[in-house]
Amino acid sequence: MFNVGIGEILVIVLVCLMVFGPERLPEVARQLGRALGKLRITTQTALDQIRDEANLQELNLPDLRVGSLRSQARDYVRELMDIEGQMEELRKATDEAGMDTPTSKDIPLTADVGPPPVDPDAT
Repeated sequence: MFNVGIGEILVIVLVCLMVFGPERLPEVARQLGRALGKLRITTQTALDQIRDEANLQELNLPDLRVGSLRSQARDYVRELMDIEGQMEELRKATDEAGMDTPTSKDIPLTADVGPPPVDPDAT
């Protein structure tokens, strides 16, 4: 990281030993270690908060309550499963546009394909 060799480390230790003395050197090293640890924790906390805020701004979630999410999922599934209503809307749109469309006798509104793939009440 700092590209410091053994020679540079020995010079730093000798200078610190001469400046602080052998009695105070362990205390100074301990205080320096604590200060670096606090600095590391503070910067990591700040980076985590920034990352969380950036992620939350990208998401556009209307409501995070479980009950609300369940009701929204049920509404979406019911809307997707409303094939008859969608077919009726298409027929009205084609009638208004003046296009020739088959009669309702020609197009079955429901098909026998079995149960729906998703149960809207199970969510």
